[in-house]
Amino acid sequence: MFKIMKTVKLADFCSWLTQIIFILCAVAFSTVILDPNLSAKILGVAGATALFVTVVNYRKITSNKAFYICLILFLIGMCDMIWYGLFKDGKSPFINSYRAYLEVGKICLFGAFILNVFTLQNDQKIGHYKLHYVVAAILQVIILSYAFYQSVWLHKPRIEFSLEGGASATGAAYTVVFISCYTLAVLQHLKLRIRDLLILAHFVLTLLVLIATETRAAILVYPVLFMALVFVKFFKEKHFTWKGIVVICIAFLAGVFVMKDSLMHRYNDFNNDIQAYEKNNSLTSVGARLAMWETGYIAARNNYFWQSTDQRNQIIKIAARRDPSLIGAVPYMRGHLHNEIIETWSLKGPSGLVLYFMFIIAVAWYALRVVKSYILLAFLVSMIMFGISGVMFYSKTTPVAWMLTLLMSVLFLNQNLKSKALK
Repeated sequence: MFKIMKTVKLADFCSWLTQIIFILCAVAFSTVILDPNLSAKILGVAGATALFVTVVNYRKITSNKAFYICLILFLIGMCDMIWYGLFKDGKSPFINSYRAYLEVGKICLFGAFILNVFTLQNDQKIGHYKLHYVVAAILQVIILSYAFYQSVWLHKPRIEFSLEGGASATGAAYTVVFISCYTLAVLQHLKLRIRDLLILAHFVLTLLVLIATETRAAILVYPVLFMALVFVKFFKEKHFTWKGIVVICIAFLAGVFVMKDSLMHRYNDFNNDIQAYEKNNSLTSVGARLAMWETGYIAARNNYFWQSTDQRNQIIKIAARRDPSLIGAVPYMRGHLHNEIIETWSLKGPSGLVLYFMFIIAVAWYALRVVKSYILLAFLVSMIMFGISGVMFYSKTTPVAWMLTLLMSVLFLNQNLKSKALK
């Protein structure tokens, strides 16, 4: 009898801790635009708490429908931590690269434990669903206010939010797209007549913010993903309306017109960079990326296990000396190689690539087979597309943004499985 009472009390305590974890994640998510470092610290507290709940409920881990996502995140986190322990050199000029993988390793571990707790039981009510509306609203207010302040008041050429000197405008754009995926999922469950109008307004305002960041990848990817979701919505609801398509196109064109100067500037820069690269000049934004991909491939092709950043960068230096057209890669060696596959392969070898592709498969399977969410799939696609010219599993600012988006989205969708709204 005493043992049963003790078990019940422990279960109640874990249930209470789960609510605390949700509140911590909601606060961390709400502050990710203002201070991603603070968000990462709050996520760490939530992750440590989730570890305790996971240990207590260890028998339920493998029956969790998000088990494979949790397992792969755990393995990625552990590999990053072990790699850091094996190769970190305090005297290395590339020490920030090692610290970046330490940070993302911790975020992946915390995320694995939190996601496990959030999906242990489908019938467990974690928080109140209206809190998701509050979080989404807070994030929209912060994004729009901060963007207006930096663009109109400070006259900054590119919106960076609080990421100046770090991931900068590119990281800001990625974060905005991730948050938008969560917001769209929440808005789809609103039971208001003006729901579709709110979704359209959200799309237009988000697009304007992305254009103000002048991040090419986000500006191209976001409208395509949104239009894909619109067509899925029409197909699922068996109600195709040209009026809706026309309104979206007009809104899109209006947004492009408002920010046409910034778009033309980026377009011209892109063309100039390509022309320079064709003349063996890689000391440009686009040219440097292409040079990094090529030298990264050279450094990766014989890496069958793991190698340090110092080892990889030494190979890149040799390649640049042999072929001066690749010199544009050298100034960026202190960071990453601006491509998820090349970056992972060059440091973690085939094992790193396997884990990356397993993560994609696990999230895609969960999105399509468990929660049946096209929005969660769109979020995953955005991560993949941004990984072509950037790196999602590196440092702190971008990983904490997509991790919190994943956690909050999965929690929200998992608790609305019976909803008929497009997920």
